[in-house]
Amino acid sequence: MRPNAPIRLRRTPAVRVVEHGGGVAVYPEPHTLPVLPKGWAPLGPIEQSALLEACDAAPNSCRLRLGSLWDTRSEYRVYCLGGEWAGACAATIFDADWVQPVSVGRNTRLLGVAVTLDRAVRLALDFVNWDLEADGSSWRLTLSSH
Repeated sequence: MRPNAPIRLRRTPAVRVVEHGGGVAVYPEPHTLPVLPKGWAPLGPIEQSALLEACDAAPNSCRLRLGSLWDTRSEYRVYCLGGEWAGACAATIFDADWVQPVSVGRNTRLLGVAVTLDRAVRLALDFVNWDLEADGSSWRLTLSSH
């Protein structure tokens, strides 16, 4: 390798491998993560962690919670944040520990950031539909505004 040569890294999406009666099916993640608004620089691990912590610290900013069919401890969540992250809506995976009657846990994975609630919800729905597809369901969730 020559000095100062650029290094290109390409992330590959995670996959779910499901064994069916006749073989194995592979379901790739719907997006390379995290999805960011056009013009945003990539978020490093520190920024992603700070954003997840902001979501944890602002449970009242959660606008959507959908359980995962794939992992019953996980929820897909969408937060519209204030403060340092004002104007950002984050789609996350929240891992819950159930202590009746409420769940406690934390946001563990950033799926993406959007500047509108609608876009963040659509991103979360992409992952819910990924669960449905891997689970063998023929129906999908959609979002429409009337």
